[in-house]
Parts: sequence; C-alpha cells; structure tokens
Amino acid sequence: MKKAFKTTALYIGTAIGAGFSSGREIALFFGDASPFNVAISSVFMSLLCALFLIAGKQKMMPQGKIVKLGIFLAASISLCSMLAGGDFIMYSMTGIPLAFGLAMTLLGGIIVVLGIEKIRLLNAVLVPLIVLSITLVFVKLPTPAHSLPFMLSKPILYSGLDVLLGGVIVSKEGENLTYKEIFLSCIMICAFMFGMLFMLQTVVLSDQNASLMPVLAVSDRLHMKWACGVLIAAAIFTTLVSSLKIVSDSVRDFASNFKRISALSSDENKAMVVFGCLVATYPLSFFGFDNIVDNLYPFNSVCGVILTCLILLKYLVRIVSFIVKKTKEKHALKRAKSTLQSSHNSYTSHQ
Repeated sequence: MKKAFKTTALYIGTAIGAGFSSGREIALFFGDASPFNVAISSVFMSLLCALFLIAGKQKMMPQGKIVKLGIFLAASISLCSMLAGGDFIMYSMTGIPLAFGLAMTLLGGIIVVLGIEKIRLLNAVLVPLIVLSITLVFVKLPTPAHSLPFMLSKPILYSGLDVLLGGVIVSKEGENLTYKEIFLSCIMICAFMFGMLFMLQTVVLSDQNASLMPVLAVSDRLHMKWACGVLIAAAIFTTLVSSLKIVSDSVRDFASNFKRISALSSDENKAMVVFGCLVATYPLSFFGFDNIVDNLYPFNSVCGVILTCLILLKYLVRIVSFIVKKTKEKHALKRAKSTLQSSHNSYTSHQ
C-alpha cells in the first residue's frame, strides 16, 4: 500500500504542473466542455499509467533514438513552461520579477541531484496540499450545469499530454511493484484525477476573463490568492523537478555514446549536467508561459499518444509471439504423440 501511494503521488506530482494546476491547459484542451466530460480523462490516464507501469516491470519501454528524442523534446517543453509558470506565479504574489522563480529553479536542481527518493518524498508531501487548495476554491463556487456532448478524442489527447512525462517517470517504478500494487496505484490515480479534473473545470468555467491562470484569477476573486498561489507554485515545482530529471537523464544518456563527453554520464558530474540544463532552458522560459503552453503542449500530447501506441505495439508483438510459440509447442507435442503411437502400433504388430 505504501509503495502504491508513493507511485500515485509521483505520477500526480509530475502531471499536475503549471498548466494543470493553473487551469490553463484545461481551458486550452476543453474550452466550455462540462466538468464531467473533462473528468472522464482520469479513466484514460489511469489505464495509460497501468500500461507504463507494466511496461516498466516487463522491460518493454521503447528505447529507440527517435523515441528518446521525442521524450527529451517533450520534457524540455514541460521544463520551460514550468520555469515560465514559476516566474509568473511568484511575480503575481510578490511583485518581484525573476528572483523567487529563480530561487525555486535552483532548489529544483538540488532535489534532482539528490535523487529519485527525494522526488518521491517531495510529491508525497505536496500533492495532498495541492488537492486541498483546489478543493477549497471549488467548494466556494456553484457547480455549473452543462449538457454538452461527450467527445472521446479530447480526453484521449489530454491523457496523452499528461501521461508522457508521468508515464516515463513511473515506468521505472513498475520494476519494483507487484501487479496488485500497480492495480492499487491506478485506482488511486483515477480517483484523484477524476476529482481534480472535475473541480478544475468548474473553476475554469467560473473565469469569465480568459485569464492566463484561471485558478489564480478565481481564487483572487474569492480572496484566497495567496493560499492558492503558493500551492500552484508547489504544483509547478513538482513537475519542474520531474521534467528536469528526464531532461538531465537524457543528456547524460546521450553523452555516454561519445568518448569525448562520456564523463558527463558519470554520477560525479550529475550536478554539472542538471544545472547546465537549467542554464540552457531558463532563457527559453522568457517566451512566456501562455505562449509555451498554447503552442507547444499539443506537441507533447501527440508525443504521448505515439509513445503509448509504440508500447501497445510491443505488447501486441509479444502476445502474437506467445501465441505462435504455444501453437508450435502444441503441434510438436501432437507430432511426438503421433510418432510414439505409430511406434507403439508397429511394435504391437510385430508381436
């Protein structure tokens, strides 16, 4: 149960970054869709998470160069958006540009250098607080009534967006989980995300000004800006850490293929790579949180769907191979029995 909860917190902490917790990506993907329709995405997200966990357990995660490049680009986009979102939220609350966002960035680098266990602990602490924050805003709002038609494509594309980074992160956790723990993790993810998505879309629909961060705008109207802002910053931080881990791990993996820079792949130089990635991506965050989310998040969604299809294809190949193997074994056994029977009949006739 403990492992399942930590895996759930790790996945949710990765998924609910700046775009999610601020309501920006919800507005981008779903617009005026009813909260229930949006919440259905949680079912797809939990199923996809199960797929990635089992793929990690069975060593079936795609490893090709194109796959690695896609994951690297998607993680880099997420990292830039978290850096931009962090600066925006801290400036909104303090009026001081860059300083607090930069401090949060440096702290994220330290957490990544310390390792995955510290990332798990961070998410286990912050995720319940983030859920509490969104719940407090939600209960103060009337639930809007919508009868818009359900569109299957949007929940699938949205689940592809969030499962890409979350799936890559938790796939390694699948190696140490039993199938029962994987099942429990996915049930908890589905329950958490259903409630969060329903509440977030309710908040987004309450924002009539198309704000950059709808949740922050609505919480300001409800005189809860600071409480909500701090926990949106926490959500940004958890995804920043996960994205930075994927980007830095990708760079270290790339460096290991070349003799001249192979030293960067060693643990001794991990801090250099992590903070080097931050130095390279931080200026890109100046393009603006809204521009990064609106223009580049659809690319992440497509990458997530493609990666999922590749894993499903590997599952299909393995299933077909298993069926073919069993069929051959069955035919071989049948031939052996037939040969044995023929030998027995021949022996009996000679007697």
